[in-house]
Amino acid sequence: MFLQAGDEVREAGEHTPWSSAWEVVRLLGTGRHCRVYEVRSLAPELEGLRAALKLARYDPRRCHLPDYVEAQRRRLRREAETLAHFSPRLPDPIDLFECVNRQDPFEGFGAERVRQSEPALVQTLIQGATLADLMELRGAPPAPAERLLLTVARVAGFLDELHAGGNGWLFWALNPEHILVDPELAFEPSFVGCANLRPLRRGLAVPEPWEAHERPEPGYAAPEALAGGPCGPGVDVYALGALLFHLFTGLDPRDLAAEDPAAQHATLERLCRRNLKGLGLHRSRVRRLLLRCLEPDPAARFDSPLEVRDELLECARRAMPVAWSGGPSGA
Repeated sequence: MFLQAGDEVREAGEHTPWSSAWEVVRLLGTGRHCRVYEVRSLAPELEGLRAALKLARYDPRRCHLPDYVEAQRRRLRREAETLAHFSPRLPDPIDLFECVNRQDPFEGFGAERVRQSEPALVQTLIQGATLADLMELRGAPPAPAERLLLTVARVAGFLDELHAGGNGWLFWALNPEHILVDPELAFEPSFVGCANLRPLRRGLAVPEPWEAHERPEPGYAAPEALAGGPCGPGVDVYALGALLFHLFTGLDPRDLAAEDPAAQHATLERLCRRNLKGLGLHRSRVRRLLLRCLEPDPAARFDSPLEVRDELLECARRAMPVAWSGGPSGA
């Protein structure tokens, strides 16, 4: 469902003064599974409140598959349910409603009903740009190395907060599309796209019956997650390594995924030696850090995101300023 500035998104069914109604201001960003728009409330009591509207993004070739469509929609509903209030870096859910979607080519039995029930999630608007958008605009690295190392260290600290000593949440497949940074605030990260959060109890992710329908995407997901085995904090440690690799090589780990985890790790190691950019004299230290995060065996990784954070802070402290191709706009 692709919207233009000025389009209105209204709650399906009979309209009342209390029905959800939002006007699109602009497209904020597009991920692999959703589109996000800045919207303005049309409800008189909200007085033009600005917010972020999130809609599922469908592959037209798979719109005839009911399981696929429902999985995409369940992703948004889950995000509305699991957006936590324990950190100001997660956007608060404002509204979740059903709207009509006649744009996507839904087919087969029940297609008309599907068109009438498109879930729309409205969240607090957090300003900034995702790391994915900045890499597309500026290339890799999208900012000076020492700034990115500090940003990823803050991301690691947030993941450790989520884990809450083994009884919190796993982010599960964190990637640059989920991390929003404001260049005016020294790349302090906020987080969007929380649909993949998994409950964590006694250090292991809680299995859920729908999980088999939403297999994690290779690349940022750890081997144990792809294999469907027991998962713990090492899943998010792996994602941190993949994030560092992506930021400093420009190569998306999702495009390099292989069935054999050992072969994939060997490929990443080879590319690290050749493609790490903008790191000055401490390239080898960062390479060792990210390759340890990406170890196929969870026991060989860092024990927690907190350990990764401490090592990143030490790397940033020792970082030598180097010329950055992004120019003054990233300074």
